[in-house]
Amino acid sequence: MFGKKKFVVGLDIGSSQIKVVELTGYPKATTILTVGIAPLLPDAIVDGEVMDREVVIDTIKTLFDKYKIQARDVATAISGRGVIVKKIKMDKMKKAEVSDQIRWEAEQYVPFDIDNVSLDFEIVNPDIGGGQMEVLLVAAKSEVVNSYVSLIKEIGLNPVVLDISSFAIQNVYEFNYPLLPDKLVALIAIGAEITNISFIINHVNHFTRDIFSATNSCSQKIQRELGLNRAQAEQLIKGETVEGVAPEDVDKYFQAFAEEVSVGVDKVIPFLPGEKEKIDRIVLCGGGALIRGLVDYLKNRFDTEVIIINSLKNIKYEPAIFEEERAEKISPVIAEAIGLVLRG
Repeated sequence: MFGKKKFVVGLDIGSSQIKVVELTGYPKATTILTVGIAPLLPDAIVDGEVMDREVVIDTIKTLFDKYKIQARDVATAISGRGVIVKKIKMDKMKKAEVSDQIRWEAEQYVPFDIDNVSLDFEIVNPDIGGGQMEVLLVAAKSEVVNSYVSLIKEIGLNPVVLDISSFAIQNVYEFNYPLLPDKLVALIAIGAEITNISFIINHVNHFTRDIFSATNSCSQKIQRELGLNRAQAEQLIKGETVEGVAPEDVDKYFQAFAEEVSVGVDKVIPFLPGEKEKIDRIVLCGGGALIRGLVDYLKNRFDTEVIIINSLKNIKYEPAIFEEERAEKISPVIAEAIGLVLRG
């Protein structure tokens, strides 16, 4: 999870798509070598857990073959109900001592059997007064971790980093945007099944949670109410047009989705540092970031700056590398995969 730096392929295994990214020239002249995206059959990944192993393996193999990716070291990430990220307070101690103590501390916060959990941590503030420090605790069900690691190895790849999705998003944001000193930034990654919300101040993740209002739930409602198929609904979510469907026909569903995301953000705010009552910037990424009206809705709801991440802001690329997609459309979709390369 908190791994060592090594140049890798970013492998984002989502519930509706798998994305791969290769970079070169990092960090001074970072350039994209490869971008590949392949759709994943429904229910192959559910709530962050691999349900159809063969489908996932075949899809990853196809991507590596299609784009002639020779590198074997990969960085990937996990998310969902099997993952907990929490900032906790501990008595001040050295890092080696935290390693010995963290399992006992985790028992207070992790709702899983502690004997079946993979743990990691990072000291984010070594002195908060009163003889205490702040530690970012990461816990993941061992069965989820082992499932991803064994799957990647079965393909003949080497999983050098298994990260948490929210950390990869933070990496790509901080690589492309200057620090806003002491400001509260909300990173909202809207995927197919899960929307991840993280709050950061000065490079420190203060709170992360997943909500289960995501593009699939919005798509299913549009399909059901307007009599469309899945492909048509997904076109609308990506900001494209569908013959016979007027914008006003779908805007109410987009607005309802925006409100669901807003409620998810509202529920997190009470857990933030006491002096922070206002979000200074909201950053959207993932395929759901492209939903029409979402930026304006959140801007009005929280009275703050809202942007769709440009994960390519400080990265060089040839437009042709994105095939038929425009860079501004694909940039939020590949944000996590880029963040994984940077993490590796």
